[in-house]
Amino acid sequence: MTKGVLLDMKKALAICLSMVFLLTGCGAQKQNADTTKEADLTVVTSFYPVYTLALNVTDGVEGVTVKNMAQPQAGCLHDYELTTADMKMLETADVLLVNGLDMESFLDDAIAQYPQLYIGDTSMGTDILVVPDHDHDDDEEDFEERLDVEINPHIWLNPANAVKQAEAIRDTLMQADPEHAAQYQENTQKFAESMKQILQDAVDLTAADGTKVATFHEGFAYLADVAVMQVGVSIDVDENEEPSAKELAEAAEVIRKNNIRLFLVADDIGKKYAEMLAKETADNGEGKILQLDPLTSGAMDKDAYRIGMEKNLKILTEALSEM
Repeated sequence: MTKGVLLDMKKALAICLSMVFLLTGCGAQKQNADTTKEADLTVVTSFYPVYTLALNVTDGVEGVTVKNMAQPQAGCLHDYELTTADMKMLETADVLLVNGLDMESFLDDAIAQYPQLYIGDTSMGTDILVVPDHDHDDDEEDFEERLDVEINPHIWLNPANAVKQAEAIRDTLMQADPEHAAQYQENTQKFAESMKQILQDAVDLTAADGTKVATFHEGFAYLADVAVMQVGVSIDVDENEEPSAKELAEAAEVIRKNNIRLFLVADDIGKKYAEMLAKETADNGEGKILQLDPLTSGAMDKDAYRIGMEKNLKILTEALSEM
């Protein structure tokens, strides 16, 4: 089974630790004025994917409130800046849950102001992909340069990673709120069970083992990896960044050479370039443009992750069956 390029886990651990997103803190179980009753636990998540996973782990646990910081959006947090409302939310938080892998670099300075927080980095233990650099020749680089790689932080788009993230959330909450440890454990196990069928559906796609795809969202490398497909062309586009004419010409050449007929897009911006390249390389046969969900926005519901991932895999299955 062909897997994507995995980052050396020692390097990943060093990166995670350097972010200081550790399970530390004090005073998470605060007392009310009468000192006879524990205050409710307020859990803040950095953005939507972490929020939906936290909802699963905290489902039905009395006295626990989960709040999401960055509002659901089509893209990720690359250019996000903290708002006044975000700072006020952090002031009331007992626990802060983050994706990690430098996704929340905007929090680096802010968290130092809240030493009382329990902070959970959900990337710990996940399988991490690196962004392929097609411009570099390893034979011409020394060891240190080869280690200087760009991490792909969109780990939640692999269901197996989502389970690991839920487990990291569980561990953080069990430390912050040991009274409800059994419930956190039970909820996490339920979520893991719900992912078993989804992971089996992904395994069923291995009939496409080796199928090359073109992706127009960095996170879809994880979807391709779990479905045992190969990313032949990767163009990361958004409203602030467009591919150059040279990049598009090189992509077209790779698409023709490898007979790539599947184009995975997240939004209209990616679709525009996918349509352009599909048309330009149509001499190889009609391409399929599939709009998938990066799961960075959606219903504020614990089942949103499962439903979104099931839909993604259904789209991939139907497309592959018609090829």
